[in-house]
Amino acid sequence: MSKHHSVLGGVALALALILTGCSDDSTDPDATDTPTATPTETPTSASPAPKTPEEKAAAQLTAYLGVRDDAFRAATIDFKRLNKVATGDEFLQVQARVADLDLYKIKVTGEYVHTLSDPRPRTAKKFIITDCEDRSGVKEMKGGKEVPPAQGPNGQPLGNPLPTHYTVVLEKGRWLVSEADVRWEETC
Repeated sequence: MSKHHSVLGGVALALALILTGCSDDSTDPDATDTPTATPTETPTSASPAPKTPEEKAAAQLTAYLGVRDDAFRAATIDFKRLNKVATGDEFLQVQARVADLDLYKIKVTGEYVHTLSDPRPRTAKKFIITDCEDRSGVKEMKGGKEVPPAQGPNGQPLGNPLPTHYTVVLEKGRWLVSEADVRWEETC
C-alpha cells in the first residue's frame, strides 16, 4: 500500500510545482499571460437513463443477464450484485446452477449473446420480456472435454438460440427478475 501512497505523493508534488509555475505572481515585467484552452464537453456513448417502466424493466433484465453470465463463468456468485437484479425463483435458480457447475467442476468460457424483445406488460408492476439467447460462443468443459449440450424434457438437445421468457417485477421500488420460463419447444 505504501507504494501507491508514494506514487500519489509524487503526482501531487508534480501537480503543485506545475501549478506554482503557472501562477500570476511572476515579477518578470516582460512576461505575458498565455491564454488557456477551455475544455469542451465530450459526448459520451452511454445511453440515456431509462425513464419508462418498460425501459427500466428491460435495463434490469440486461443487468441481470450480465450478473448471471458472470456467475456462470466464475462458478461463484457475487451476492451483492445478484441481490440488486434478481428475486424469488430466479434468484434461487442462479444459485442452483452455480452450485452444479462447482460440484461437477464444469468450467464455462465464452460470451452469451442476448437479444431482448419488447417488454409485454402483465400489470403495471410486471413485464414479460423474451431473451433469444445464443450460446454458440460458450463452451462448458469438464476434465478437458466438452460437456454435451443440455437437453429438454423430450431428451433432445436444447435449441440454439433458445427463447426464454423472463418475468421482471417491481418490488419495493426496484425492478427485479423473478422467474425464467425456458421455451424449449420454440425457436427464435
